[in-house]
Amino acid sequence: MKLVVVSEKLIGNILANSIYTESGVMFLNKGNKINDTVIKRLKKMCITTIYIEDGNDDITLQEVLPTPIKLQVLKSLKLLFKEVKETEYVNDKKTIEIIKTIIQNINLYENAALISNLIPNDELSKLTIHSLDVTIVSLMLGIKKRFDEAKLIKLGVAALLHDIGKLFSEDPKHVKIGHDLVRKNSVFAATTYMAIYYLYEREDGSGPYKIKGEKLHDFAKIISISNEYIKNITGEQAMLPHEAIEKITAQAIEKFDKEIYKDFVDSIYCYPNGLQVKLNNGLQGIVVMQNKGATTRPIVAVHTNNSYSFCNLMNESNLTLFVEEVIL
Repeated sequence: MKLVVVSEKLIGNILANSIYTESGVMFLNKGNKINDTVIKRLKKMCITTIYIEDGNDDITLQEVLPTPIKLQVLKSLKLLFKEVKETEYVNDKKTIEIIKTIIQNINLYENAALISNLIPNDELSKLTIHSLDVTIVSLMLGIKKRFDEAKLIKLGVAALLHDIGKLFSEDPKHVKIGHDLVRKNSVFAATTYMAIYYLYEREDGSGPYKIKGEKLHDFAKIISISNEYIKNITGEQAMLPHEAIEKITAQAIEKFDKEIYKDFVDSIYCYPNGLQVKLNNGLQGIVVMQNKGATTRPIVAVHTNNSYSFCNLMNESNLTLFVEEVIL
């Protein structure tokens, strides 16, 4: 299978991974042929990349959070957000239960990826999917930093609720609204609601409240870089992972804590399995596997002489090779 950008060029190809609505209804099953209607619907719903069959069975494709669990979590999260909208109060037990479910099912195997296969039904669905994605990346960084379970839960709660204020306002004051909502419940720690309040603060003090990095808690810093990444890889102007990472890298000194940035680039793999790439020696191939701890050095199935050979960019003989270009 091959990871591709959604466009009219895909008409006639076979879908390799199923796509669901956020409520769990099958939109398109794997094995179905892609047509013009499907392309238009995917674009409208901001699904920018999909997997198609290409005759290559060497791809190992796993999800950081498996789709059945993701759908279960999204259902619970949507009900929670509806309740918050009605009562202006955040139920701590329901929120923590969602985070525990994510932690118990998160897959940190290097070949696991955040796969875009959910179509939101409405604006609330968009908010829940975004909130879940930011939470997953934040927890990945928390695990990288070796947080214990109690600390992971607190981080996860802050990430899950980071945009809760958008239930009431889309303008910048949503962070203050979210902060005040979460603070109403005394069960939530100060680090949780302050992480929401300082979501857009930057390391150099260029954020809205001009708070510099040394005065910010790690939760705010982790959620900030996770939120930036998810916003970059989703929506109408979505980037591929390596592009989003390059953008964050260019801003890292001013915007992000250097240790958390390092944990981020050590956790998020640049070139997902199935991506077609060109190496600096001119050979082209498809990423088939990742090397743990080496997020820019995957294993590539290189096409030569009408066959494929595996090129591990971590092998000593290949250390001068690197991915020069992503082929779309």
